[in-house]
Amino acid sequence: MVDAARPAAARNGASLSAMRRPLPTGNVPMCSETHRRLALELRTSIETLIARPSVDAYNQASKMLAALGRAGLTGVALDMANDTMSGICDRYERVRKVGTSDIEAEQLRQAAGGIDRRLPFIPLNRVKKAIVEVELFCAVDGV
Repeated sequence: MVDAARPAAARNGASLSAMRRPLPTGNVPMCSETHRRLALELRTSIETLIARPSVDAYNQASKMLAALGRAGLTGVALDMANDTMSGICDRYERVRKVGTSDIEAEQLRQAAGGIDRRLPFIPLNRVKKAIVEVELFCAVDGV
């Protein structure tokens, strides 16, 4: 009995695993589930910084933005988020309190939306590598 659904090479005795294409050696595209998870993590960290500002919340959001930048994300949204985070950090240096103004909160939310739209264009392997690099850097710095 000939199975028409099987490729001709498989019908001629080659195993299906031998017929699979090798994985690309370059960049691994991000699937939609991973994109949604990363977008949710980014938005959650930003909303936590806005709703319950703390040094830990600031550091978490900063690490995420740094990793995305390190992975190769560029654009107005990331620049706006980094500029806003720098303003929050500058104020912390002066008054020793983390917090966001209404304008900063809106800027961070807008930036998160822009970053969210760009996430699928970053290769997954570069995101994972960047996250590890940022975590190692912060661990050495004691953050």
